[in-house]
Amino acid sequence: MYSITKPKAAQLLTTSAFSLGLIASLVFYPSASQAGKNDAGVPAELQGEWRYGRISSIQYQDSYTGRPAAPNGSSDQFQLASNGNYQRNRLLQITTYNCESNLFIQEKGKVKIEGQRLTFQPSDSTSKGQICNSGRTYSSRNSAKAETYEWSIETNESGQQVLLLATPDGKGLAHYGRPQ
Repeated sequence: MYSITKPKAAQLLTTSAFSLGLIASLVFYPSASQAGKNDAGVPAELQGEWRYGRISSIQYQDSYTGRPAAPNGSSDQFQLASNGNYQRNRLLQITTYNCESNLFIQEKGKVKIEGQRLTFQPSDSTSKGQICNSGRTYSSRNSAKAETYEWSIETNESGQQVLLLATPDGKGLAHYGRPQ
């Protein structure tokens, strides 16, 4: 049986450990050039690497063993080159009591920019996942579909650029930052 706990020190440690694990699990590519001819219509301010990540503040712990379960979280990292090529890595991990599921998607392709609308058009993708610790795994090739977002860039209170990607229906919004 698992119980829900939220000790501050454990949250910080778990959040830091998950962040490091997440970063280590993603495949990173050399930075996309922000110089050169922009023949694909990719604005200079969009070129380069962007990252998004979120981890749940709730930590599950086995009440018998005291061992913590992996936290819930998601991450999206992509790079846009001036020629319109992109590479993208996404991870979703969901943990509820003794059920841990995850999905990792790696893709590359072309990005299409029309005004404030950005569309990822994958040409090659790999998806892998696990369902509820059961040993049931999922793997597929080239199953990623085109995704369209409304984009804008803002400057946060720390003076850093933030890329906002909103779903066309207005129900989803993610804030991406530059790697530090």
